[in-house]
Amino acid sequence: MNRFYSVLVFLLIITGLFTLSFLQESVLTVKEAKTDKIIWQERVEEGTTFAIEYLHSVERTPVWEYFEVKKGEIFLTGTLYESYGAGLPFLKKNNYIVANDKFEIKDINKKLDNIPLRVSDYAKHKLIYGDEEYKLYDITQPQNLVVISVEKKSKIRLLVEEGKRWLRLKN
Repeated sequence: MNRFYSVLVFLLIITGLFTLSFLQESVLTVKEAKTDKIIWQERVEEGTTFAIEYLHSVERTPVWEYFEVKKGEIFLTGTLYESYGAGLPFLKKNNYIVANDKFEIKDINKKLDNIPLRVSDYAKHKLIYGDEEYKLYDITQPQNLVVISVEKKSKIRLLVEEGKRWLRLKN
């Protein structure tokens, strides 16, 4: 009888792992471009929003770029900045407003395959996700190119990646 239960438990575990390998989730990832090393990731669902904040290289004023996940893809939805300058929008495009001494462009709705970002401790690049702020310049090397994207990953792969990350944190 014990052998029967052992085989049954084994089959249930195998069936569970097999099922988890086919169930997919969308994950927002930040990877180092050279090494493909994941430096940050979080599960996302339809309508998830996030932002990138940095200091403009010439004007030294903050810039915010806003994004939304739609159908498993990234869409640039808006920008907010404090001054005109090189590389900053100056034409009235989309839904452009000036309020509280800031310039804002809304409703951009531009699909992006990914977001390549050269992280700089000079520009102080940050990823803002939910109520959290992740200082990208602290979690990767200065001048490192990272790629932000939405990926489909199996639940089993996510469990393995989280286990590896947990083991690295414990050491």
